[in-house]
Amino acid sequence: MILSDPIETPNLMLRTLQATDASQSYLSWLSDPEVNRYLEIRFAKAQELPDLVNYITSVNDSKDNLMLGMFLKEDDRHIGNIKLGPIVTPHNRSEIGFMIGDRACWGKGYAAEAIKAVSEYGLETLGLAKITAGCYETNIGSSRALLKAGFKHEATRPSHSVSDGQRVSSLLYGLIR
Repeated sequence: MILSDPIETPNLMLRTLQATDASQSYLSWLSDPEVNRYLEIRFAKAQELPDLVNYITSVNDSKDNLMLGMFLKEDDRHIGNIKLGPIVTPHNRSEIGFMIGDRACWGKGYAAEAIKAVSEYGLETLGLAKITAGCYETNIGSSRALLKAGFKHEATRPSHSVSDGQRVSSLLYGLIR
């Protein structure tokens, strides 16, 4: 799914990722143990630029996924991504996932800003009834960002995942129109 016009927030420009956004910097996020500490991609084989280009192209070609790059308005720097999808049409809901890859941008509220804007787009423009998200209980930053963006904690799945070699609970969040 391609976004026709970027979504603007006070600090960010959220626009559809293009194949040209598949940079060495973006690729380095995926192999950085601190960046991917809570991402499922850490279990995949090492990525290379052609893999990244193929992934971006396949998501853009999908009718039920929207993946946007987060770009700082001040200097157009790509700092992360946010994905809405897959959209489950029969249930009128979707999931949201996000990553701030540029560690210099952690803790500045950009994730919450992007989550809020993309969620509003999903609920108001796409007409979704509900958006969900999840994170490990140890991922305090993501949990705070979701709450700050208006999501509510809906459930805890005890000992559901492995993080840093330990069993951890998964937290489920939701936002209803």
